[in-house]
Amino acid sequence: MPGKVKVIISDTQKAVRIPKGLRMLIRRSCIAVIHNHGVEEDTQVKVEFVDNDRLAELSSELSVDGSSSYIIVPDSDEKNSIGTLYLSVEGAQELSQMHSNTLEQEVGACVVHGVMLLMDDIPDGSAEESKLRDKEEYIMYQLGLPTSTAYVLNNS
Repeated sequence: MPGKVKVIISDTQKAVRIPKGLRMLIRRSCIAVIHNHGVEEDTQVKVEFVDNDRLAELSSELSVDGSSSYIIVPDSDEKNSIGTLYLSVEGAQELSQMHSNTLEQEVGACVVHGVMLLMDDIPDGSAEESKLRDKEEYIMYQLGLPTSTAYVLNNS
C-alpha cells in the first residue's frame, strides 16, 4: 500500500499571480509520480515558486544549469523528504507562450519531470534522463496533460 505523500508548496515570488487550481495540479502531479514509483513509506516533497531572478541566484549558488524554468535540489538531511523543486513561474509562463500551452500544462510538465528526476536521482540533462520519457508521458496522460510530443512551437 502506498505511503502518504506530503507536498509543501510555498510562494516567494510576486511576478505572476498563481491561478486557482495550480496548487492542486502540483499536488496531484507529485503524488502521481511518487505512487508510480511504488514508494510505500511516507514521503515529502517541497515545491517553491520563485521568480527568474531568484532562479538565477539559486543556479549560481548551487553551480547548476539554470537554463530551464526549474531547479531540483535533492534532500538527504530531512527524513522521508526527497527534495525541493524551485519553479520559476515567470519561466513557465514564457515557455507556455512559446509552446502554445497553458501555464497549467507547462507547470505540470515541469513538476512531473522534476519530481521524476528527484525520485530516480538522475542529474538533469544526463543520458539516463531520456529513459524516463515513457514513464513521464504515462503520468502526464494520467493527469490529463499533453505529453512532450504534443508541444507545438509558436513561430510568430
